[in-house]
Amino acid sequence: MTRLHSPARRAHGALIGVALALLPALVLAQSVQRVIPENIDHYWVVDSSHVEVTLPYTGTNINKPGCVAVSFLIGSNGKTLDVRAARVAPPSDLGPSAVSMIESMHYRPAAANTAQQPIASYLIVPFNLPQVHANTPPALRARIAAQRKHYLEPCVLPGYAPR
Repeated sequence: MTRLHSPARRAHGALIGVALALLPALVLAQSVQRVIPENIDHYWVVDSSHVEVTLPYTGTNINKPGCVAVSFLIGSNGKTLDVRAARVAPPSDLGPSAVSMIESMHYRPAAANTAQQPIASYLIVPFNLPQVHANTPPALRARIAAQRKHYLEPCVLPGYAPR
C-alpha cells in the first residue's frame, strides 16, 4: 500500500530542509569575530574586479539621500555569506540593491590573515549623497562632509568591536 504525504507534512519537510541549509551559516555567525568596517582590510581585501548592483527604476525614496547597512560574513574561502540589509535609512526600496552589491563581492585574505579567519562585519552603502568635486571651495567641502556624515550615521551598527 502506498501512502501519500499530506501538504502539511511536505511543508514540514521543506521547512526542515531550509533550516538544515542555513545551519552552517548560523554556526559560523556565532563563532566568528565581529569587525568594524574600517578594520575589514586587516583580515580580508576585496578581490572583485567587478561589483554588480541591481538598481530599481522606481520605488519608495530611491532618489533621496540615504544609506543601507549591509551585514555579512566573510567565510574562510573569501565569499560573502548571510548577506542582509540590517538597516535602511530613510526607509526605501534600496535595501535589495545594496545586498546585491555585497553578494557580488569576493575577498582574498590579508597578509596578516594567513589562517583565513572568517569574520562578521557590515558595510554602509550610500545612495544619492552630496558629492565633493575638485574645485569645491573648502568651506563648502566641510559642509558637504557634515551632510554626508549626517546621512550615514543612522546606518552605523552597534556590536562590532575595533581590532
